[in-house]
Amino acid sequence: MSQAKNHQAISCTTSDQIIIEGNGGIKSCRFDDIYFHPRHGAEESQYVYLEGNHLDRRWQALAKDQSTFVIGETGFGTGLNFLATWDLWRKTSVKHLKDQPKQTLYYYVTELFPLTRKALTKVLAHYNPYPELAEQLLEQYPDSISGDYLLEFDCEQFRSVKLIFLFGDSCDGLERMEFYPNVSTAGTLKVDAWFLDGFSPPRNPDMWCDQLFSLIARHSGLRTTAATFSVARHVREQLESVGFKINKLPGFGSKREMLSADFKPKLPGSSVEQTTVNNRNITTSPCYFRHFSIPRNTDNKQVLVIGAGIAGCCIAYKLANRGWQVKLAFAEKTVASAASGNYRAVLYARTAQQRSSLSDFHEASFHYAVNFYRSLEDAELASGLNGMIKLDEQLSKAFLADNPELNSRRNVTLSEVEAIAGLASKRGGIYYPHSGWLNPTSICSALSTHPNIELSANTSITGLSRDNNRWKVQTQTTASISSDIVVIAAGQQSASFAQTHWLPLKAIRGQTTQLPSTMASEKLNIAICSQGYITPVRSRKNELQIIGKKPPLSSNDNDAEYFHEIGASYNLNDLSTEINSEDNVDNIDRLIDCLAANSPFAEELTQIRQQQSSGKSLNARVGFRCVSPDYLPLVGPVVNAEQFKDTFSILRKNAKKIPDQLAPLEQGLFVSTGYGSHGFTTAPLATEILLAQIEGLPIPFGDKLRQSIAPARFLVRQLIRGK
Repeated sequence: MSQAKNHQAISCTTSDQIIIEGNGGIKSCRFDDIYFHPRHGAEESQYVYLEGNHLDRRWQALAKDQSTFVIGETGFGTGLNFLATWDLWRKTSVKHLKDQPKQTLYYYVTELFPLTRKALTKVLAHYNPYPELAEQLLEQYPDSISGDYLLEFDCEQFRSVKLIFLFGDSCDGLERMEFYPNVSTAGTLKVDAWFLDGFSPPRNPDMWCDQLFSLIARHSGLRTTAATFSVARHVREQLESVGFKINKLPGFGSKREMLSADFKPKLPGSSVEQTTVNNRNITTSPCYFRHFSIPRNTDNKQVLVIGAGIAGCCIAYKLANRGWQVKLAFAEKTVASAASGNYRAVLYARTAQQRSSLSDFHEASFHYAVNFYRSLEDAELASGLNGMIKLDEQLSKAFLADNPELNSRRNVTLSEVEAIAGLASKRGGIYYPHSGWLNPTSICSALSTHPNIELSANTSITGLSRDNNRWKVQTQTTASISSDIVVIAAGQQSASFAQTHWLPLKAIRGQTTQLPSTMASEKLNIAICSQGYITPVRSRKNELQIIGKKPPLSSNDNDAEYFHEIGASYNLNDLSTEINSEDNVDNIDRLIDCLAANSPFAEELTQIRQQQSSGKSLNARVGFRCVSPDYLPLVGPVVNAEQFKDTFSILRKNAKKIPDQLAPLEQGLFVSTGYGSHGFTTAPLATEILLAQIEGLPIPFGDKLRQSIAPARFLVRQLIRGK
C-alpha cells in the first residue's frame, strides 16, 4: 500500500445516489444493488451476521479477564449491521463480576464509498429499526474527509462500543490495522468475528479480491469466526485457502444459502501470514513503534502522570475512568497553569488542500474532540462550541466535488460572515458550525476532578530511575514517588529527563491579549480565526459560577469583567516570560486587518491600539507552545534511544529492511507532548491511542496514523539519514 493511495480523497455516496424502491428496498445507484432485504433488513442482519457468528452465546460466555471483543466488517453501507450488533451487545445478559474491567466492543469497518450524513438520514427516514441507536450514530457521524474516525458510545455501566471507520477500499483499510511483520503475532490486532458484507461479488468484484482474504487471515486467531450472505465459489475457495472451515447454512428469506466459517489454519501464523508480509509495500516497519502492555489481570493499576495541561488531564481522566489510581503531579499551583492556561482555547478546525498524515490526524482529532467535550458531565463546559469562522480561506472546487453534502463546514461570503458572527469582515471564509471556544481551566479542572485522581501540585520532577521493576521519581524535595507506569506530559519539559533527552522538542513563545469589550464587539457571536483569533465576550463572574469550587480562573484580580481573548503572537527564539506591549499591538493589528475598514469595531480597536502605543497596557499572558519538527505530537512508549540505534543500525544501509525484533523500550514509560497550539483539539484522541498502548488494548484508530505520532519516528529518520 503506497502512501499516495492511503491519502487519496474519499469518494462519498450522496443522497441522490440512494433510491427508495416501491417494495421497500434501498438501492445503490453505483452498484445497481440493494443494501439489505426490503423491509426486513434487521432480521437479515441478525440471522446472517449475529447468529452466523454465534455472538449472543459468545458474549454471555465472556471470561472475567476478557474485556474486549473485536468485530471486523467489510462494507459499512447504511450501518444496519452495526446498529443490530450494538443493540445485541447492550441487551446481552452478562453477570458482571466485582473488579471486572468494563467490556468494550471494538467495531472496525472498512468502506470505500461511505454514505454522506444526508444520505444516511434519507435511509433512516425510510427504514429505521433502531431509532434510539440511529440517532446517536447520526449525532457523531463524520464527513468522510479523513481516512480514519473513532466514534464512542456507552451502553450502560459495564459496556461500551468503539466504532472505528477505516475509509478506503477494504484491503487498504485492513492494511491499516495494527500488525507487526516478522515478529510473534502477539500485539497484532486479532478480530473475533468477521462480517463480510460488500455488495455481491458479481456487482463488487474489486472488494472480494484474493488479497482481502489473506488480510482477513492475518488478523484472525484460533477462535475467529466469519459470516457472509455469499456462497459464491470464489468466496468459499478463498476462505478455505487461508485457513477457514466452511459451513453452509440455509439463507435468509429467498436466499437459498449463506456461509458461516471458523478459522482453523493448519500452520497458524506461518504460511498465509508470511506470504502476505513478503508481498507488502512497507516503507517503515511498525516494529519500530510496537507498544507495551501490562498484564490484564493486574490488581495494581497505579500510574503517575507528570504535567497538568490538557494532555496530562485527559490522560488522568481517561485512566481514572478505567479504574486506575492516578497521581497527577505538576510544578504549578493549579492545573492548566502552563501552556494550557490561556483564558480561551479555540477548538481549531482546518481543511487541508490535500490529505496527509498531519491533515488526517488533525481532522480525526477535531471530530473526536467535539464529541468528547460535549460528552462531559457538565454540558456548560462545551457551551462555547457554537461555531467558528476561518477567514481568508475557501473550500476548493475539487474538495467540494469530492464532498458535495458536507455537514461539518461550508464556504461563507462577506454578508454571511456578518450574519453568523455579528461583525463585518474584509473577506469571506469557511464556517465550521461544530467548532468554537473552550475555557481551558474549567475543562482541565473538570477532567482532573475524579475520586481516582490525586492532585500533587507544586511538585517539580527532577529525575526518573528504575528500581525493582518500578519507576522511582525524584522531586525537588526529599520525597520520592514510586509507580509502575509513568506518563510524561509536561510540554517542552518532557525532554528534560535522561530517558527522553533525545526527543526533538522546541518551545515557541506566544502572547495572548485580553481585550476589553466594546459596544460593537459585544455583537460577536462565535470565534473568528485568521492570522490570529478572537473569542466572544463573556462575563468572568459567569465562568467562575460554572467552575464552582474548582480552582479559580486567574490570580489577576484586576482583570476586566467582560473581555475577549485575542492572539496569539508567534515568537521564534524568544524565551522571555515578560509581557511585551509590542505583541499586544501586533495582536490588535492582526484583528484590525480582518475587519471591514469602516466597521465600528475596527474604529474602536484603532483607539485601543493608540492607547497601547501611548503606554496604557492591556492584560496579557505569555505561554510556550511545544512543537516537534513535523508539527505532529509525540505520543506513545519511550524507547531506549541507544539500544534502539544499535538494534536497527541496518537502517543506515537499507532503509527498507523489515526487522525481526521489536523496539527496545523504557519499560512502563510513556510520553504525550508536542501538541503546539492545538492541544485541546488533538490531545483527546491522542490519549485514546496512548491508553490502548498502556493497557494493551486494540488501537482504536488506523495504525498508520498511530505510527505517525510515535516518538521513535525521529530516531528512525535519523538512522535512515545516516545520523
